[in-house]
Amino acid sequence: MMSSLGFSIGPTLAKYAYDEGPNPLGVMTIRFTIASLFMLIVRQIMLRSAPIPKFGLLLEMFAVGALGITTVSFTYFLAIETIDTGLAIVIWYCNPLVVVFLYWIFYKKRPSRNILISLFFTITGIAITTGQVKGGSNSAIALVLISAFLFAFYLLGLANVLKKIDLLTGVTFINIGAMFGYWIICAILPFDLTVEFPQNVAGWSYIAAFGLFGTVVPFMFSFAGMKRVGPSLLSVITTIEPVLAIVMGIIFLSEPVTTQRVIGATFVIGALIALTLLENRDEAKVPAKNQA
Repeated sequence: MMSSLGFSIGPTLAKYAYDEGPNPLGVMTIRFTIASLFMLIVRQIMLRSAPIPKFGLLLEMFAVGALGITTVSFTYFLAIETIDTGLAIVIWYCNPLVVVFLYWIFYKKRPSRNILISLFFTITGIAITTGQVKGGSNSAIALVLISAFLFAFYLLGLANVLKKIDLLTGVTFINIGAMFGYWIICAILPFDLTVEFPQNVAGWSYIAAFGLFGTVVPFMFSFAGMKRVGPSLLSVITTIEPVLAIVMGIIFLSEPVTTQRVIGATFVIGALIALTLLENRDEAKVPAKNQA
């Protein structure tokens, strides 16, 4: 839950930083630079005897970070310049749909009935939520959907990398890859992009808080939590993240609460929780049958 709290406060800190002058590219570049430096320090303290990964694996992790985290986070945080954070994160949670179909295509793993039912309610909730977005923000919706789509590909790459390395080392160097990805964008500025870095103490403070409490801390809590409760229970607990993000937007950004938003978020979050519980129940039945 602390991990979800950290990740959910990120969009609010980003919005505060935007108000101080820097644009999304400037905010995200500094965010991942700060996060990477602290992740290296944390790894050195916790795994001081562990060697640096081999060059080939380092390149693979950098690629996952640069092509995965950089594109996913930049499109999402570019979108929340013109869309409420609560709406954005609910729409973003269409990514399970993309993951299911990618696994179906690449691994020939046909989705179960539980998954199909859950996806139906997820899509319903997203449709209700997008109805709350103003027409002028259609491009923001597109960016959130692109971010969710790219995140599915990122998960495939991440799963492959983490098979070869411990989680903390993987997360550290993948974040460094994301940092390099952002600095490369700043250097070449494609598609007429511009970069605006913070010009005052407030701007730097919000981004530093984002890098520490919205990146490093939640990664560490997630790592510690997974060791204690396992990935299945962790996946159930972290579905609270959209709820927390909506609450943060309401409290700190004065984002409005409407019946439609509540219903849409309930559909999405409820579907994700139900899916995880049903899948865990079905998995538990399999060993029981084998023992019988």
